[in-house]
Amino acid sequence: MSQDTLYLAEPMFSETLQRFDSDTVFPPIKKIGITTGMPQRREKELLGTLSPVKVKIVKAWTNLAAREVESMLHTILDNTRLDGEYFWDGSENLVEAVSGFIERYHPEATEITIQEDADVQAATNAANASRERRIYSEVIPRLEALGIEGYHVTKGEKGVRFPVKDYRLHIGARTGGRYTMTIWSTSRTSNQALNDFMHAQEISSTGTEDSPRRARIPLSSLDLIMESLSHCLNPAPQE
Repeated sequence: MSQDTLYLAEPMFSETLQRFDSDTVFPPIKKIGITTGMPQRREKELLGTLSPVKVKIVKAWTNLAAREVESMLHTILDNTRLDGEYFWDGSENLVEAVSGFIERYHPEATEITIQEDADVQAATNAANASRERRIYSEVIPRLEALGIEGYHVTKGEKGVRFPVKDYRLHIGARTGGRYTMTIWSTSRTSNQALNDFMHAQEISSTGTEDSPRRARIPLSSLDLIMESLSHCLNPAPQE
């Protein structure tokens, strides 16, 4: 008897659609579902191998009560539900949150390594290449204008990492020309990070106190993120 597998997937445009607009990528949407077969086969079933839109499964777990866990996650995330098993992931932390939930409450679960379909991998590569171009053409010049040095482009994470004062920062290209900046520090608290970076928000409650990740500016314009960086580099004098 086949065992149910819980999976978390994200839809994306295929290489075919990106021939028309190389900068087009899918909005931050995730799908939480189950399958009785291997996740790789489910990828092909979700939208069909001939569909112009492909679905990439990013996480999958077996050896757990998949249907019960799926129902629980759907209930918890109901306020972000778009339709059926699809959920809005505006802060782009749903993969991390679900992974943390499984690790904490279902330690018996076994994570499955995903071997991607060739078409899905092609779509992923096209989206990543587009985001990487934006990092080089849009973000790097703005960092240099602020006098920020020591940056390096993270190809796997589709962004750029760099130090600022007591912080380590990562700016990642996201959908619709927007960006997300994540803020780490081993010497500054979350409250200090929120004060140092205007527009920053607290990290999801799924994070731990031991984690150095302090704050985040999710899905924002590059101008807003650069304003936050400038504020940290040149804070206004205290009255």
